[in-house]
Parts: sequence; C-alpha cells; structure tokens
Amino acid sequence: MESLKKIFLGVIVILLISGCSRTWHPGSSPAIDLGIVPPYTEALSVALINNQPNTEPQLFAGVGGTTHYANYNEWTQFFIEQWKSELTKRGVNVSDDSPNKINVKLSDFAFFQGFAKVRVNMKVLLESPDKSWAKEYLETDTSGWSMGRAFGSVIYHTIEKLLNDPEIIGKMRVEEIVSPK
Repeated sequence: MESLKKIFLGVIVILLISGCSRTWHPGSSPAIDLGIVPPYTEALSVALINNQPNTEPQLFAGVGGTTHYANYNEWTQFFIEQWKSELTKRGVNVSDDSPNKINVKLSDFAFFQGFAKVRVNMKVLLESPDKSWAKEYLETDTSGWSMGRAFGSVIYHTIEKLLNDPEIIGKMRVEEIVSPK
C-alpha cells in the first residue's frame, strides 16, 4: 500500500511539473456588417494566396503552466477565407485567375493575461508575389472573455481595416483594357 501511495504521488508531481499544452485552432470571427463597410462601387478583383509555409505548431505563450501553440499556416488560411467572404460580399471578384495577387502571411502571435482581460497580438504581412510591394500590420485586441474571443476579435478588426485601406483597394483595381482603334 505504501508503494502505491509513492507511485501515485510521483505521477501527480510529474503532471504538475510538466504542465499542459494546447494548440489553438481557428474557430469563428464575426461577419462585418455592410453598414460598417459598404459595397465597393468600382470593379475590383484579387487572388489571395496563403504565403505561410510553416505548418508546425509554434509556441506563442506560456501562462500558468500551460503552453499555447498555433499553426500559422492554418490561421493564415482561416484569415484568407474570412477576408475572401467579406470581399465577395462587397462585390469583389475573388479568384485564383485574377491578375491582382496578394500573398498573405500571419505570424508572431502573442498572448497576455491581465486581471480582467486577455490581449492577443498578431502580425499580418501582405505582399505582391514578386515582393515589389509589401505592407505589414501589427495588430492587437482584447477580450474580457477568453483568448479564443480575442483572436476572433483581432481578425475581425484587421479585416475591417483592410476593407477600408485605400492602398489595399488600389491593389485590387481592375485595369481597363483599351482596344486599339
């Protein structure tokens, strides 16, 4: 009986020392109302390309004995799908055949636990395939609920920012083809 207690105590100590880990997967992000960002009035077209090659879970936080990981390729694809949905809703032709291509890459997640809120950070890199143009966003958001809600919120607000960014809209403009007379 004494040896059983020692084994049980040893297992408990190992579990307490080792802690836990969690890999975060995308869940949901609220849709952006057309009253906040209305449909575009000009012809726009774009292909959004996942440019995040890293598919291995990456450590981005360690809090209270729990380590938090994210697969940046998976999160980048989720971000692209959310952005694509919002662009389509506003009349943009989102197609792999578009001559306007934007590489998208999410990285550098961070998580901070506060007293009554949590904060998350992420980096969004947009660039042309030939790397002649690039724009980087360092985004942050908070939630009084959870890390998952904070990530949903930071994605929502980043996409809202992209929908209103004149430089990004310019990258999606359809060039008029003038036929010779």
